[in-house]
Amino acid sequence: MIRHSYELVRSSALPLMPGLLISLTIVFAAHYISAQYGSPLILTTVLLGMAFNNLSRHDEFRPGLEYATKAILRCGVALLGIRITFEQIGVYGYQPIILVIVCVSSTIAFSLLVGKWLGADRFMALLAGVATAICGISAAMAFLALQSGKRASDSQVACTLVAVTCISTMAMILYPALLSHFDFPAATAGMFLGTTIHDVAQAIGAGEMLSAEVADATIYTKMLRVSLLVPVLFILSAFYRQPAGTKKSITNRFPLFLLAFLTILLLNNLASIPTVLQHSMSSLSQFCLMMAMAALGVRTNLMDLFTVEKRPLALVFLNTGFIVLVSTLILTF
Repeated sequence: MIRHSYELVRSSALPLMPGLLISLTIVFAAHYISAQYGSPLILTTVLLGMAFNNLSRHDEFRPGLEYATKAILRCGVALLGIRITFEQIGVYGYQPIILVIVCVSSTIAFSLLVGKWLGADRFMALLAGVATAICGISAAMAFLALQSGKRASDSQVACTLVAVTCISTMAMILYPALLSHFDFPAATAGMFLGTTIHDVAQAIGAGEMLSAEVADATIYTKMLRVSLLVPVLFILSAFYRQPAGTKKSITNRFPLFLLAFLTILLLNNLASIPTVLQHSMSSLSQFCLMMAMAALGVRTNLMDLFTVEKRPLALVFLNTGFIVLVSTLILTF
């Protein structure tokens, strides 16, 4: 019995090992390059994976790469719940809530409209919209985990991830420089940064470039955006149009990884989870997402980004401009 179980696990796990080892090697290499040269870790991981695209043509690597972009991705998204606390989103009161709700909802709607105008499919428009409206790569990866079947090419997805990361990194540098020339209150500057910079780390970094007060407002506003990830994904998982002939139960419409995300979030805030365990879960979440992005990079042909996939880049760029415009109008008027 035990031997049979061992053989079953062994026969299931062995085909995954080549692809998983490649992804793991890329993650370690990306960490080293990022630490040595200061490059964004997420961007480095995706681009380094693309450099090994030729490996995806070999059958022995495909099962592990696919496993990383699905099962490991879902695990990483579920563990993201440990990073959100009620204290983080409750310090500054309720003033920025309207700002965040308007920016997030209008940006996703704008992405759908512009995507239709550009000829992009609905899934691609939603991916770009969710990424720019909520929390960049993490939101994009969470939305990717909702897909059933083939909805977008790997090159389209990778192009969107690279665009979100590049624009978020540039915003982290440019926005504080621009804000320093205006006499905005610290809370206003922080709310602007929190609503317009996609990734959490870059948003916080931008706030800290100006002052501690701006950073506090940035963190609060950004965490409000992140907190909308749960309701937005629940809505999309429940109402996103499935392929013709596909029947999904209510359990499948509300995926287990999303329920796990919400459960971990509530446990982290309502129960006393040891700090060491919180840090371990947060690190494991980041590791899982890095593994998924490394595998996604390997499965992407770099030439496709320059010869075929222009619409994802245009979508992310236009969405970014739109959310900046909406945030500026609300904060100044």
